[in-house]
Amino acid sequence: MSVVLSQDDLDFWEENGFVVIHNAVPDENLEVAVNAIWDFLDIDAHDPEDWYKYPPRIGGRNDSPISQAGMVEIYQHQALWDNRQYPKVYRAFSEIWETDRLWVSLDRANMKPPTRPDKPEWDNRGMIHWDVDTSKTPIAFGVQGVLYLTDTAENQGGFQCIPGFHKQFYNWVKTQPADRNFHSPDLTDLEVKPIAGQ
Repeated sequence: MSVVLSQDDLDFWEENGFVVIHNAVPDENLEVAVNAIWDFLDIDAHDPEDWYKYPPRIGGRNDSPISQAGMVEIYQHQALWDNRQYPKVYRAFSEIWETDRLWVSLDRANMKPPTRPDKPEWDNRGMIHWDVDTSKTPIAFGVQGVLYLTDTAENQGGFQCIPGFHKQFYNWVKTQPADRNFHSPDLTDLEVKPIAGQ
């Protein structure tokens, strides 16, 4: 397989801590994954009112199949594995890790209906967080991927980050109180950027 990340992509990755890979999987893969999520939730994709059929799960307080942040507890569906293992996705991770010996971790899917005035329970803007305990240093190198299944503009949610923060993290930590939240940073003076995707 040919190289996925150009030198410009790798330079962007080094500088910003993220990189966007366009057309990472074929449209057919996206469609199958989207349909798997709708089916898992037993929601009619063509009926916007049906998107709100479940109250969102907030802090694990109910048995809804979808959280307020849109997390859907679907992990092992073949459509998700087909995307995780798609050659272009695999190659991109291989190039970042500089090895072909990859161990795939997995996460769930996300389907968050649009916020509406009559559905305030879905008004969740997400949060910047780390999936590691940042009190344990040095922090090991790790990479996560987010695959947008539909075109997503900056103002529609999805992935957000603080570009370049990986290069200032250790200096930033020195300015934080000892009792800081080790998983969610105080965003004062930090610029969060939503990342659009197609």
